[in-house]
Amino acid sequence: MRKIFSIISMLCCFCMFAETKAPDIFQVDISSAKQYLNMANQAANGTMLTESDWNNLFASPAYKALFTKVDWNKDEFENNVKNAFNIVYDPSKTTLCDSIARQLDNIDLSTLESELPFFVSTALSVKNNLQIYSSILESFDTDKVVTEANKLALSLVPNNGAGLEPESCPIYFIVWDLECRALGDALFLDVNTFFHDGLQAATESLAHEMHHFYLMPVFNTVYKDDVMDGAVLFLVNNMREGVADILNKKQMPLTSLAPYGKRMLEIYNADYENSPEVLAEIDKITCDYLDGKLDMEQYFQKSFGCVHFEGHTTGDYMVFLIRDQLGVEAVVESVGDLDKFIDNYNIAAEKAGKYKFSDRFTEHIHKVSTSAKR
Repeated sequence: MRKIFSIISMLCCFCMFAETKAPDIFQVDISSAKQYLNMANQAANGTMLTESDWNNLFASPAYKALFTKVDWNKDEFENNVKNAFNIVYDPSKTTLCDSIARQLDNIDLSTLESELPFFVSTALSVKNNLQIYSSILESFDTDKVVTEANKLALSLVPNNGAGLEPESCPIYFIVWDLECRALGDALFLDVNTFFHDGLQAATESLAHEMHHFYLMPVFNTVYKDDVMDGAVLFLVNNMREGVADILNKKQMPLTSLAPYGKRMLEIYNADYENSPEVLAEIDKITCDYLDGKLDMEQYFQKSFGCVHFEGHTTGDYMVFLIRDQLGVEAVVESVGDLDKFIDNYNIAAEKAGKYKFSDRFTEHIHKVSTSAKR
């Protein structure tokens, strides 16, 4: 299983932890976020920052750790953080800030030429909530939040994660764009995204990210050998996000995708509604591969092309259908087991009168899954 999931780990790498030890395993660092908020308070009081201030920020733990985990363009990232900050706090740039703010509700990822508007959105929201976020970081009980999030994550892991060996996983609070991310062996939580909808939503969001970390060790208890297959790549991405989304999205379609704007919400919900067509497409791609119409590289490319929003939308469609038709227990037993996932989805789909995978697709998944199991 390691080869196929190494592809997925580029998006989300996995570590393991146990419920009772969560506070010890997760080392939470809020220093970089506090440093950014202190700089924001300074700017809000009329004192703009020096180059030394920025150098110190980017040398702080979260930002320093970030670039040991990613291959992003460091200069571009740092410039986005700095430029967004200056646009928001420099009085001479008020017109530009207002112009970008008006665009935020209509941003479409597929047509976006620069990520700067996302950074401006974060900086602007931080400015508008500066005292709230500063107060939260000074007072919130990290151990309590981490422990509760871990408990929620374990509730959707077979046997509540029994038998999984814990490893250290640092959590960094940071300020950047509109996402919290699991990168390498660490979690990076954007302050604005994390606290945008309150502490309960933040706890559920952290549980979502934690659940990702359980998927690889769960797979490794079920499977002995690697599974290199395009349809498997598609299913695992959808399983990964669909199950975790039960923790912090709960129902589809969404009424809010905050802190993203209305346009992204519309696109997201439309893609969710289009899930039956996406499932039919991966079914056909797989059958074309089995018929020799596609080589392995084409099969993987086309399969990965069916993974929309990293698996969130179609994954929600599949997993929520299992939950709503068969119960949450059927979701839990599907985690890390492709046979149960495909069978439970097909049963739920037939029960609900929704798209069901072809027998040939289903048999292919069973074949590659069974051959790799312990």
